[in-house]
Amino acid sequence: MPPLFTNQQCNEARHLLRAILRESTYLPDHQARLYIAAHAVTRFRDYTPGNKPDHVLVQRRRSQLDQARKALSELRRANEGELKPLLKVLHLTYARIGKRRHEILRDFQYNPPADLDIKPDAPPKLSPQHIALLDSQRMAAPPNIVRPFLRSWSLKIPKTNSWERPLPKKRIAKFVRDWYAGVLDRTVVPLPVVEWERLRDLALGKIRFEGPTPRRAMPASKDSFPSPLELALGLVQLNSPNLVLSNASNSFHARKLTARSMRRCWATVFAQCPVMSWNANSQKWSIQWGCDVLNQAKILGTTDETALDKT
Repeated sequence: MPPLFTNQQCNEARHLLRAILRESTYLPDHQARLYIAAHAVTRFRDYTPGNKPDHVLVQRRRSQLDQARKALSELRRANEGELKPLLKVLHLTYARIGKRRHEILRDFQYNPPADLDIKPDAPPKLSPQHIALLDSQRMAAPPNIVRPFLRSWSLKIPKTNSWERPLPKKRIAKFVRDWYAGVLDRTVVPLPVVEWERLRDLALGKIRFEGPTPRRAMPASKDSFPSPLELALGLVQLNSPNLVLSNASNSFHARKLTARSMRRCWATVFAQCPVMSWNANSQKWSIQWGCDVLNQAKILGTTDETALDKT
């Protein structure tokens, strides 16, 4: 089996990881700085090739490096104040999309007792916690949600096909798989209480935005940003990390990050975040949505508008 990466690819991957970790330190959200750095290290370490053909490994290597360059560009544009990549970073950090969302979603899946006899063709069962979350999500209808809209989560299987004949077992199994995948795809997972409360205070302006982290000066070396002459002469790789950062910094959508703009970004994410707790008196799950908190704060006028007007 050939090595997973050539020496050149190893060097490029190493430079990309260092650039991503460096760029993550400039993110305007403290939680995002921690999560993106840890997520980047995990993504660079997790891949194992297994017994795959050489051409698959070569394509996979190229794809991984392309994804790393794209992630680096998005981080730089997020730090430059571009709205779309900045919201994507916040959605990843607060489990609206990505790996962390799937990790939280696993806790909601129904785990039957070991001694329970389940038929192989039985539909997946939803846990009471998951059902309570879906009911609350359907009634709350949070705005600007990044998940597909949830209208109903009930399983409806037709008894007959278009020829009025009973559905075959394979057709029924496909209905069940599509239904369960759709339910999981539309589920908006809750945040831990401490994290939800911190994001709430950020969205309401109770925690003041300290401004973007000042960038450290780049030392003058061969790894500094290339000049147009160096590019024209072919002295710099077109996919080098420094060139990716140089191109990303020339975005037309870049803007200055202020307390007002960051509060709006945090509010956009917080509106989609529920928090769950078990009510021992009613023996039910209690669910609160960020959009309801923001609407109530707007009515009561408890947001820190005075501080925002001074920025």
